[in-house]
Formats: sequence, structure tokens, C-alpha cells
Amino acid sequence: MRKSVWIAFRANPVWLLSILAFCAGGWWLGYHWHDFPPVARAETAATDTRMNARIGVIDLPAVMQRIPEFRAELTELQSDVQRAQSQFQKRQSELLSLQKELQTLPPESQEFQQRQQTLQQQMSQLQTEMQLQQQQFFERERKAYLSAFGRIDEAVQKVARAKGLVIVLRQSRPPAATSNPQELLAYLAREVIWAEPDLDITDDVVRELLGPLQK
Repeated sequence: MRKSVWIAFRANPVWLLSILAFCAGGWWLGYHWHDFPPVARAETAATDTRMNARIGVIDLPAVMQRIPEFRAELTELQSDVQRAQSQFQKRQSELLSLQKELQTLPPESQEFQQRQQTLQQQMSQLQTEMQLQQQQFFERERKAYLSAFGRIDEAVQKVARAKGLVIVLRQSRPPAATSNPQELLAYLAREVIWAEPDLDITDDVVRELLGPLQK
């Protein structure tokens, strides 16, 4: 005669314990399932990821001011700009003197016509030279900044990877009390309002840029 299922379970304690454990687990999961909805579990995982992410901040203007080559390029550029301005101002003064002399001549005279034409040509030539010189200065300044930014970008990547950072934000230090309104407005519009001092990698990036002498 074949045994019933219940008699078979009673004869095998392992089966009975398995059934009890399964029932208990199902009861607990059903009772607490509302505490662990799928969306909440996903949001918790995302929050943990953000909490574990390392963030750094850097003061780019401070880094650039401490690069000797960049400072030297800007100093040389500023000297060249001042020298060019002085030369152009001298030529402008000469043209103004010629213009005053021209006003002493009768407008209908041939000499007046010739001098006026020559003066206009000289003024047009001076304006063209000034525009070309300005473009050259802008190009030199652009290249200097691009070169500095390229070096800083490489240094930031090395420091960030060494520290295990996943993002580096730009922050600005408070301007001096004598700063102009534009600098104050730029500071108020900064990306990072406040950060823990240990997140600042400015000095680390400078040491990476300047090499062993600064380490």
C-alpha cells in the first residue's frame, strides 16, 4: 500500500524542515517587502555611489599665477603691448600736427588737396597697422593661455587619478578688498560656494606642474 504525501514528509525530517524554512522565509519577505521597494533599493544604491565618489576642487587662477613660464610670457607680452602703444601714440601725434598744418592752408589750393590725400593715406595705414598688431597680441595671449591650460589639464588628471577622484570642480578664492566690481561679480557666480579644505588639490597640481623642485 502506497504511503500518503504527509506520511512521507513525516518519515523524512529534512523535507519537513525545508518546507518550514521556505514558509518562514516567504512570510518574512511578504511582511517586510513594503520596506524594500525596487525603486527605493535603486535609489539607495545610487546614493551610496554618490557618497563614495571622491570630489576635488581647484583654483585655476592661483595655479596659473604660480607657473613661471606663463607669467614670463604675459610679462613679455605686456611690455610689447606698451611699447607698441607708445609708438602708435607718437605717430598719431605726428598726424595730428600735420592735420593742424593742413587747416592753415586754403581748402581750394592744390597743396591742401595733396596734403589732405597724403594725410588720409597715412591715417588709414596707421589704423590698419594697429589692427594687425592687436590681432597678433591677441593670438600670442591665446596661445599662452592654451599652453598653460593644456599643462594644467594634464597635471589635474594625474593628481585626480592618484587620489582616486572622479570629478574636479573649479573654485575661486575671495578677491581682495580693492578688486573691481567685475571680479566681485565673477566671485559671486563661482561654481563652488564652499568645500572642505582637504578637497582642494591646487597645491598638489602646482607641485605636479613644477616638478621635483617643488615636491
